[in-house]
Amino acid sequence: MCKESNRMWASASFVGVLIIIGMPLWWKTTEVYRVSLPYEKISSFKPLSHFVTTELKVLANDDATASKIVSEIQKAFAESDIIKIKIEKTVMSERQQHILRSVVDMEKAVEELASTLDLDQENIFHVVQKKSLSHNIWVGNERIMFFDDEKASETIVKALDGWIYQTSVLRGARSDTPDQARSTRFPPESAYHITLSIVHPRPDTMQVVWNAAEAVEDYIGSFVDELSSLHNFTLKSQWLHLLDFEFQAREIKEASEWGRHFAVRQDRLSLLLTRLEERAATHVSELSTINLALYIVPCDKAPIIIYDNEGRKNPLSIQAFMSPKWGGVVIASPPAEQCSQQVREFEPSVGQVMGAFVSHLRELLGITKKDAIEGAHLEPLRSVSPRRWEVDALLRIRTLEQVTSAERTLQSLAQLLEEISNIVINDEVGASIAAAVSELEAGAGEGAGADAARAGRAHAHAQRAFTHPSLLALLYFPDDQKYAIYIPLFLPIMFPVVLSLRILLLWFMGKPVHKEKTD
Repeated sequence: MCKESNRMWASASFVGVLIIIGMPLWWKTTEVYRVSLPYEKISSFKPLSHFVTTELKVLANDDATASKIVSEIQKAFAESDIIKIKIEKTVMSERQQHILRSVVDMEKAVEELASTLDLDQENIFHVVQKKSLSHNIWVGNERIMFFDDEKASETIVKALDGWIYQTSVLRGARSDTPDQARSTRFPPESAYHITLSIVHPRPDTMQVVWNAAEAVEDYIGSFVDELSSLHNFTLKSQWLHLLDFEFQAREIKEASEWGRHFAVRQDRLSLLLTRLEERAATHVSELSTINLALYIVPCDKAPIIIYDNEGRKNPLSIQAFMSPKWGGVVIASPPAEQCSQQVREFEPSVGQVMGAFVSHLRELLGITKKDAIEGAHLEPLRSVSPRRWEVDALLRIRTLEQVTSAERTLQSLAQLLEEISNIVINDEVGASIAAAVSELEAGAGEGAGADAARAGRAHAHAQRAFTHPSLLALLYFPDDQKYAIYIPLFLPIMFPVVLSLRILLLWFMGKPVHKEKTD
């Protein structure tokens, strides 16, 4: 009887230790730390419902003309779900009308009128009447458009929609499916690296005279300075020697100083980008790098002319191409007279080369090309700086893009965290998500002015949470795979424990544990 009692108490102790100490200890040590997240708020986000706001001031010689222009603009944008325009109409003062009558030169008229208008204020555009225009409307670099009379209302609407507000690009920024402009430009970030690489395959056969640092500062620096309210930029330049590339060019005879040129198909040039990435080492930074490369063609392969995939020759004097979300390349061939000399020295045209790079940067950063509009005159750029209203348009595009991207990122992350319940959500991830939600709720989607800063912060917080290393600190397995591991491990231990529970219950109740054998 004593041996039976000792055996039972030993079994009870084993079961007690397993259930009272072992199970809670296992539960605590395998517990996943998860900060509480605002799932309901995140699920209530509607990325496709956002729009941007802007202001428009119409100034005319009389109230009837101003009312007519305002009416046509309101009618054209009344049903727009992507942009809301607050319009203010004004009859110009005698001084303003005198300035516009007496000054013939358009740029000079803008300068004179700027003393009576605030053209420095962001996200405010002016539509001003100026008689005797050669076109229905005139658009320059400032936040102002001149129109002739009320008959120009249709042209004004087209210019506002296609040039100034770029509603089609705004819809692409908000859409689930990227349009051509969004597929070309870099994703929104707070900062970018811009690296100019001068690729000189054969430095032993030719000397290239080119001040890369000065060119970057004078041209690229002047351009990005105007975008400092949107992004921070780091400018770098480097020389890459002995990086030769086989273009597989086809020699074509012609009547020129060379007597020939080498034709290169555009689809072949993508392989050059791979070679450049191998040597440039621009991918080592956490920030996105916009690559600009000047490739110096050796004399025995010059001149190189780019042909498109349909066999059409590039008609421009400079051979260049752009790769979406990567950068731009200029292929510079030395002149024949330089290659015929004993001492070869080549100085590429800084204006042409950097002009091509600035053109690439405009598209890569989101400043789209402007299609021609009948009856509208767009003043050509006279410097590398973007037009001021182009910067406003880019601000609206980036604001909308960052807001919708932040909401979609948060919704994707919330869905992932709900589906995989054992992903750790630490305090830092929770704080980033909470900060992003807070910025979005505070009105980052309204679209203008200070709200652009909120949109940038919301996007940065959302990206920081989504890419946090702790989310992938462990290997996460489906539940069926975990059961396949737990069952062989715990079943051999738990099976005798479960059987002993029945025996212990009978023993504590005073009932016989074993049935007596009878003959």
